Amino acid sequence: MKSGLRASLMAVGVLGLVNGTAWADAYQDGMAAFRGEDYAKALSLLLPYAKDGNAEAAYIIGEMYGPRSWGLKGENRNGVEQNNAEAVFWWGESAKNGNSDAQLKLGWWLMKGGDVVKQDQAAGMNWLLMAANQGEPQAQYEAGLAYWKGRGVKPDPIAAFMWLDLCAEQPGFDNAASYRDEIAAGMTEDQVKQAKLMVQAFSPKRSK
Repeated sequence: MKSGLRASLMAVGVLGLVNGTAWADAYQDGMAAFRGEDYAKALSLLLPYAKDGNAEAAYIIGEMYGPRSWGLKGENRNGVEQNNAEAVFWWGESAKNGNSDAQLKLGWWLMKGGDVVKQDQAAGMNWLLMAANQGEPQAQYEAGLAYWKGRGVKPDPIAAFMWLDLCAEQPGFDNAASYRDEIAAGMTEDQVKQAKLMVQAFSPKRSK
């Protein structure tokens, strides 16, 4: 009896291992299809993972449905038609599961508004800050500008200084330092000191 039970458990374990490997292989095939711009195949393979809570899969699906900002084929979507509502939904699912790229994308579009999603700068700033706190430099830059100009939040020169300083050394953010210095020119010495202490204390952390 014990040997039969042991054999059954081993069989279940092997079956689980095989199914898990197949599940992982399907995910990798989906990502490969996305990189190869075979979006119809990528969508069919990645959708089960996105529905199961995989943040990266959900983000990629949002990208396939959303306004094209990458790739070499422009609006040639290879089987996936643009659908802004679907894009926002999947970016949202990914963002809720901690994906900083999705938080940035969703936050940026909510700040901008237009035909992709209705403008809601307060909600947009919330997503940007989640990404910024994970160390995403574009989100830090956008958050710094928002605190400077009072977009979605009350103007706060200390917070604006901090976020712009944090991304200033990253490639592609050369003007962050000049904006930071412009803000600093209107701050008191104590405010600048406080902002620098906040920069020193900053440590990226995952949000979910």
